[in-house]
Amino acid sequence: MKQTRKNTDRLKLKSEFSAVRENARKEVSRFAVMLYTLPDSTEIPPNARCGVVCSRKFDKRAVKRNRARRLLLEAFRLTKQKLAPCQIIFIPRKDILHAKMQHVAVRLEGMFQKAGLLEISRK
Repeated sequence: MKQTRKNTDRLKLKSEFSAVRENARKEVSRFAVMLYTLPDSTEIPPNARCGVVCSRKFDKRAVKRNRARRLLLEAFRLTKQKLAPCQIIFIPRKDILHAKMQHVAVRLEGMFQKAGLLEISRK
């Protein structure tokens, strides 16, 4: 199956971000903070969706902010097939700027495991 990132995999609207923040649980790693809603909520769509919040507070240069976004979104894309239906917001941390893609993917998968969002860990 193709692992491309579709529009349906993204949180886009302010209301979607607000809903996740209101009911959020939090996991923290070296590279990012993950806010997520539990899969047993009724208004969650059948696939995992994510968004990245990266403000100028993170870094004033857009190049750095975009790199952090790309790393998190790519790591999510690689693991989304294993995820239960949920909505996730990532807030990157400064350490991600010096990380390689493989390290970010491993840390994110660890966060998903710890949060109980991986389909394998739920069975």
